[in-house]
Amino acid sequence: MSPALVLLDGVRWQGVRVVGDRAQTLLSLLAMHGRAGVSDERLVEELWPDEAPANPTKALQVVVSRTRAATCADVVVRMPRGYRLGLAADQVDALLVGALVEQARAALGEDDVALARRRAEEAMGLVAGGPDGATGALAELRGMAAKWAAEARRVAAIARGRSGAHEAALPLLEEAAADRPHDEELLACLLRSEAAVRGAAAALERYERYRAGLVARLGTGPGPELARVYAELLAADRPVRAGILFDGSSLLGRDDDIRAVHALLRTNRVVSIIGPGGLGKTRLAHVVGRDVTQPVAHFVELVGVSSPEGVVGEVGSALGVRDSVSGRRVLTAEQRSDVRARIAQHLDQAPALLILDNCEHVIEAVADLVAFLTVTTRDLRVLTTSRAPLSIPAERVYPLGELPTGDAVELFRQRATAARPGVRIDEAVVEEVVARLDGLPLAIELAAAKARAMSVEEIARRLADRFALLRGGNRTAPDRHQTLLAVIEWSWNLLDEPERRALRWMSLFGDGFTLAAAEHVLGSDALHVVNALTEQSMLNVRETAYGLRYRMLETVREFGRMRLKEAGEEASARAAQLGWATAYSLEHGARLFGPAQFAAADALHAEESNLADLLRQALGEPDPVTMVQLLAGVGALWSIRGDHSRILVHRDAIAQVVSGWMPPPHLVEVTRAAMLITLMNSLNFTDRGSAPMRDLLRALPTSDATDSLVAAMSTVLLACVADDAADVRDRLAELCRSSDRDVVLAATQMSAQVLENTGDVTGAIEAAERTLAMVREDEGPWLAAIMHAMLAHLVMQLGDRRRAVGHARTAIPVLSRLGAADDEVQLRAVLLICALADGDLDTAEAELAGIIRINDNETVLGGVAMASLCAAELALARGRTAAALAEYRLAVQRAHNLRLPGVLRAEVTPWAIMAESVTLTAYAYHAPPEDARYGEELFSAVRGYDLLAADNPILDYPLLGSRLFGLGAWGLLRGALAPRDAIGLLVLAERFAYNTSMPSMAFERIEPYAERAAPGMIAAVRAEYGDRRGSDLLDEARSLVERVSGRDGHGSHVPLVAAYRQRREDHDDDQARQQRPGHLPADEAAVGEVAGGRDQV
Repeated sequence: MSPALVLLDGVRWQGVRVVGDRAQTLLSLLAMHGRAGVSDERLVEELWPDEAPANPTKALQVVVSRTRAATCADVVVRMPRGYRLGLAADQVDALLVGALVEQARAALGEDDVALARRRAEEAMGLVAGGPDGATGALAELRGMAAKWAAEARRVAAIARGRSGAHEAALPLLEEAAADRPHDEELLACLLRSEAAVRGAAAALERYERYRAGLVARLGTGPGPELARVYAELLAADRPVRAGILFDGSSLLGRDDDIRAVHALLRTNRVVSIIGPGGLGKTRLAHVVGRDVTQPVAHFVELVGVSSPEGVVGEVGSALGVRDSVSGRRVLTAEQRSDVRARIAQHLDQAPALLILDNCEHVIEAVADLVAFLTVTTRDLRVLTTSRAPLSIPAERVYPLGELPTGDAVELFRQRATAARPGVRIDEAVVEEVVARLDGLPLAIELAAAKARAMSVEEIARRLADRFALLRGGNRTAPDRHQTLLAVIEWSWNLLDEPERRALRWMSLFGDGFTLAAAEHVLGSDALHVVNALTEQSMLNVRETAYGLRYRMLETVREFGRMRLKEAGEEASARAAQLGWATAYSLEHGARLFGPAQFAAADALHAEESNLADLLRQALGEPDPVTMVQLLAGVGALWSIRGDHSRILVHRDAIAQVVSGWMPPPHLVEVTRAAMLITLMNSLNFTDRGSAPMRDLLRALPTSDATDSLVAAMSTVLLACVADDAADVRDRLAELCRSSDRDVVLAATQMSAQVLENTGDVTGAIEAAERTLAMVREDEGPWLAAIMHAMLAHLVMQLGDRRRAVGHARTAIPVLSRLGAADDEVQLRAVLLICALADGDLDTAEAELAGIIRINDNETVLGGVAMASLCAAELALARGRTAAALAEYRLAVQRAHNLRLPGVLRAEVTPWAIMAESVTLTAYAYHAPPEDARYGEELFSAVRGYDLLAADNPILDYPLLGSRLFGLGAWGLLRGALAPRDAIGLLVLAERFAYNTSMPSMAFERIEPYAERAAPGMIAAVRAEYGDRRGSDLLDEARSLVERVSGRDGHGSHVPLVAAYRQRREDHDDDQARQQRPGHLPADEAAVGEVAGGRDQV
């Protein structure tokens, strides 16, 4: 904020000019004397210098009154026998200048050059330049301010120079030195900046001119500070770089690290580069040492020092300090003290950098020496490389990270090509190699050296035994870097046995661990050993969204597993880990369906990878006791997140493990929950192979310990096992009349799903609303949110966009918070479609961006295809037809690239059905002749599917209706089917309550085309079907689909329009393959894998 009273650039109060010479003089006098004030007599003398007024007191009161009127009443304050200024210093520019300069001086004295420069430049900005014709007190005040401004320029120039900005500082320093030629502090800074910009010779010449002039004038030489700068300049003219080496090969990926270490050395006395072996700490230190601003830099290698007592002697010897080498094996304590003092004296002669490399094995002795040197030298900087920090107050730690993927790949390529020119480099394989090697430069170089005799693919395969593979690289490297095993063993040998045991046991955690997990596995000593392993860089510490985690590099973890096996502790360590995992899973799984749902979900998500790894191991062994306990926790998390495939992929293995097994009494309830979770997630897709889980669930006894809601859900689930859908509806209706509230809740919720699948949208809405009304707050927010999500889709089917948006917006925050990415994508698609219907394209665009963001950051199922479908509909709304058709094709491709465990045919997945149906319909409306072939081939493929076959376990009528609609739309609009058959498919889709959410799928849009093709046919078919819906029309649907597909031996009349067939001869085979529907190529994606490099589910 600007000062209220300005005296240095005109005289203004809050921006308004203060008129009157006497008012201006009064304000200037009061500003110069501050809180002390000015007497009445002095004010009269200054205000009327030539002749005093007849009544001085009255005249003075008039001036004060006018001044207050021009400013405010509090500006001039009456005091005994005088007046003072009633404003704080920061409200008066003339006073603020002095305060800022004082602050700048203080900051410079504390070596806070950034603050000193900022305050000095603020002061300079307040003072107007040049004479302004002021007289009297105002001129005197402005003269004082000009002196403050000159001091501000001096401080700013020195601060710039000390910060290392020598080019910018040099002209300012020269200007300030011209005004103050005998200011040796200023001259010292000027000499350093001139040496940096113009060279030491130019600075030495300036120094000699000053020295000669001083001798001639005063008969004395420069002061000690300037003499020290002279010594620096002499050293800089002949810089010392002792022990610092140049690179034999390029140092990749460390430019940012080099800049960061240089910056830290400018502001910190001691900087330690910390990290595990093989990261390149030594090479980085050499590069930093070559380019430092200090005229003297010494590099001292400590790897050969075998005891702490030898550190001082080794450093003194490297620096050439007298008596550093003794005839004895080590120096005595007295000798070490003497040599240490000489080291400090040697390094204090000029600004110097001392680099101490590989300090971890003598860390305490190094810490003692560095602490001594920092308090006994003035301009010494110390850079250490170590796997552990010094832990002294002056130290600033710089953790050196692994190489970024791009640089790691380039390093492998360069070294492999150097080993065997012409080696074939597959970048994807190299990315896998460098990722498995944790981005460690040494490990990458050792692996790349094997390209001399191996292919890159063979190197990747042999990394399963990396310690046997990665040996014998660079012959010039020290022994500890000749093999990867030696790199890790160097740190291993520095650990105590409790720390080694911790490394062995915690290596079982593939996704890292928390301190709490370590305490559970290791016992009360966990805090000490984890801290020790972290200090030795055997553990990395990472802040995550769920708290602090400790992780081992994969190389360190594999070393730990190897040592664990050698120690014969695998069984004990595994038992301890399983004890932690089962307790953790049960603790948080029990809270997952209660008020603490968010916290429980966060806790399970934090350990999801570890728990999933142990679940897979339990399934493989098999170990049903561990399996049910883990499934009750992490499986429940997958359920509320909608990650059904995570359970489906294990369903057959779970069935095998529990087949014929009965849990011990204390695990009955846990087993009940685990089986319920598995069956509920399988129910949405297929129930084949689930018999062992159902049999076990039926056989489990109930007791007072049985959770009433879990028991109710089990009862409802088992009631849904029937071949006839009507049977299931009747059983659920009976359960909905139960006197047990939990049974009614579970049955009503299940009824909503069953009714939706059978095409009874209205009934499903009623059941969903009854369920929502029954949900209690103490059951957690998820159940209510998932019912709101269901209602959003259901009311959308009825065209009630307002209610759909309301339900979606209620559900999204909860589902997003829980990480239910697929559910959130589907709901955002509802919001997008509603925005399109309202003509609000900007909102639709924003929702699409949200869907894409989720797809980019999370593993989703249907959301992958949904993003492209939404993008296509939005493009159509904007009139970009070609872009829309490309997005539709991409939706089909993505849907078919995703495989569901247990579902062998991609075309029966919900997202594939929707993607094909919407795409076929959109192509029927919009495809120009050159794009029609894609639609024809998709139509041919879709009508070949037999989804209405009697043995198809998935009869989701709205989905099947969508497929019928797509066939009917293409058949009608492109003349591929007889109008009667095409319209029959459309009306069957309507009676199956097909998914009308996408604008392209609106029935009212296609009705006019149907009326033109066959007037009155829609009404006739509707009348023929009467009130029948869903399963009541299944036989008619099967018969019609068989006829249009040709499976009944007759086929439908297909008069293809010549205009759409003519261009087939105009495309070569390559272009045709590019336009082929996504499911037609022979390549199959892996189970649970999404095209485009997405993570496996």
